Amino acid sequence: MVFDVGETLIDETRIFARWADRFGIPHMAFFGTIGGVIASGGTLTDGFRLLVPGFDLAAESARWREEEPGGEREHFAESDLYPDVRSAFDTMRAAGLNLVIAGNQPVEAGAALAAMGLPVAGIGISDAWGVAKPRPEFFERTLELVRESTPDIEPREILYVGDRVDNDVLPALAAGMTAALLRRGIYGYRHAAAPEARRADVIADDLHQIADWAAARNTG
Repeated sequence: MVFDVGETLIDETRIFARWADRFGIPHMAFFGTIGGVIASGGTLTDGFRLLVPGFDLAAESARWREEEPGGEREHFAESDLYPDVRSAFDTMRAAGLNLVIAGNQPVEAGAALAAMGLPVAGIGISDAWGVAKPRPEFFERTLELVRESTPDIEPREILYVGDRVDNDVLPALAAGMTAALLRRGIYGYRHAAAPEARRADVIADDLHQIADWAAARNTG
C-alpha cells in the first residue's frame, strides 16, 4: 500500500488558508476561485495565477522563507494529519499489509512525516528524488522504495492511493500497479466524478474504506 501525501494523508486546508492570508484574499474567495478553476479543467497553479497574476511558486516560496524563516508557511505538521490515518494504518498493518508513503512534496516534508512516527516502511519525496508525478520515473522510484522492505513484490501487488486521476490513478496503472482514488480535497471530489475515474480499482471516501477493500481483496 503506497500513499500520496497532500489530501490523502494531510489535510491541506490550513496551508491554503495561509497562502490566502499572505496575499490578503478572503478564504471563501480563495478556495472558491481555485475550486472553480479546477472544475473547469485548470490546475492549482492556474488558480493561483488567476488570483495573483504572475505567481511563481518557487520564487514566492523563497521570498516567504526569507520573511518568515521560522514560520509554518506552506508546511504541515501533526495537526494537519487526517483523523482516519492512524486508525486506518493500524488496521492495515494488523492485516499484514506493508505501508509506504510517496508523494509530490518539498524536501522538508520527509522530516515532517518521519516525525509523526507513522507505521510505514519508507517515505519517498519527489523533491528529494528529483522527479515528480505523473512522470513514470517517479513510480519506478516508488517501486524501488517498496522493494527495500518487500523485495519480491510485483507492481500489480501494489495499491497506490491518491486523490487525483491525472497524477495518481492513471500513472500508477501505467506503471502496472493497482490504484485507489480518494474522494477528498480540492481535486478528489471533482476527479471522482470524471469518466477516467472508472479506471481506478477502487474509489473511496476515506482510508477505512481502502482498508476494507484491501482486506476483502486479500481474502477473496
